[in-house]
Amino acid sequence: MGRGTSTSATARPIFIILGNAKLKLLAVFLSISTILLLTLYSSGISDTVSRRAEDKTANEKDYWTWETSTQFRKPLYSNNSIDNASSTNACDNFPSNILSRIQIILKTSATEPQNRVDTHMASVTRCISNLLVISDKETELNGHHVHDVLADLPLSARKQIPEFEAYDALQRGDTNISGSAGWQLDRFKFLPMVERAKKTNPDAEWYVFLETDTYFVWDNLFRLLEQFDHSVPLYMGSPAPGRGLGDGKVNWFAYGGAGFVLSRAAVDTLTAREVGRYGQFVGPSLSEQYMQAVKDDCCGDSVLGFALYEKGILLSGMWPMFNAHPLHSIPFGDEHHWCQPAISMHKSQLDDMTGLTDWENERDRTKPLLYADLVDYHRLGELPERRGWDNGAWGGIIEQPETLPQHESLEACRQACHDRDWCMAYTYDTAGACVFVRTLRLGSPSKLEIADQFTAGWDNDKIRKWRENNTCEEPRWMKPSLTRIF
Repeated sequence: MGRGTSTSATARPIFIILGNAKLKLLAVFLSISTILLLTLYSSGISDTVSRRAEDKTANEKDYWTWETSTQFRKPLYSNNSIDNASSTNACDNFPSNILSRIQIILKTSATEPQNRVDTHMASVTRCISNLLVISDKETELNGHHVHDVLADLPLSARKQIPEFEAYDALQRGDTNISGSAGWQLDRFKFLPMVERAKKTNPDAEWYVFLETDTYFVWDNLFRLLEQFDHSVPLYMGSPAPGRGLGDGKVNWFAYGGAGFVLSRAAVDTLTAREVGRYGQFVGPSLSEQYMQAVKDDCCGDSVLGFALYEKGILLSGMWPMFNAHPLHSIPFGDEHHWCQPAISMHKSQLDDMTGLTDWENERDRTKPLLYADLVDYHRLGELPERRGWDNGAWGGIIEQPETLPQHESLEACRQACHDRDWCMAYTYDTAGACVFVRTLRLGSPSKLEIADQFTAGWDNDKIRKWRENNTCEEPRWMKPSLTRIF
């Protein structure tokens, strides 16, 4: 037998068979063990990753801290020049070059107070060279052609809608149409307004819609839009609950009074129509498609939001940057109205439209305008007591019982506010009520018939100290949310 041989030829296959069986069993055992170990290990990793993701989401800030730059040009005049921001040359610094990309649409009505329309066009929209004005009657207004978008609706449909009796009267030149009749017509403008904007400027990247009592901070709006891609279907504004979706859910839409923005992709998706083999439209227009929905709803902005929802475009809720509050009622100093940029405010008073426009043009616009900056416009921290004024109508606190000393006199109310470290302002009603205010609110004149009952005041020392201790290191550009609402 040669070296290296120790078994017979007949015995070798048996050992090979036994060896293979053992190896197979071992392989199966190792495979199962490996799978079990990997499963347990991966499960542990998954749990860890999941927990980390949850922690990250929980700790994630609900705002961006973008470093933005203004599109406005620097003024050519000095601070001492008599040719100041309120002059006719105020629009020289406005970035008109970007208006080919941003289409501004102003919605109005022939029944609106003329002074409100004139004031808005002389202040908020005075520098918008491409302003598209839409209404319920064709006319010329302050150098702008006014488009009657209700005329775009089919005549057969208009004849079946009672509200259009007022519309027909407007076309005949009737001047006795009530504001409420105009408001009833208003809801029919939203969808044709979007269609008209698309036809007027099909190459725009952004479409911005506002009303004649809406104030816009254009610098902040332009800064915001620079951070987004217009080729993505985007719908931005202040969220409001709209049409029901079943199971207790509602569709959220952008409140028209605060203004809203649609990207080009959103408008293209919304207004797209089916075409036939020859290129002719065979599908209904946007306005025709939702005519019944508009008739059944109170509000056109609600139907617009619903139409976008059905096209797969959800609202990006940008409150408080888009704000339904008027300027005088904003609760400066709360968690939502301080370091956030202000973009729009609803129900603006006429003097604020003019005053705030001029005040803005005096800023150098190095940084975005924050709510904290607007305190300087109001001069909060410097104001004397005002008779016939009420700064506690929103969010005021009346401590019970009514027999507490602060309810006995203005002097007692003032002192009680001063003694509470959280009280920033107060209103005393001679009927026997002292109202405390936690935030920095300006308030507004009380009703004329009871004006003598009210006196409002501010704890100026406390306000100044609070501001010194609460400076904004960076702007908080709020991320979209439907749960963060006013």
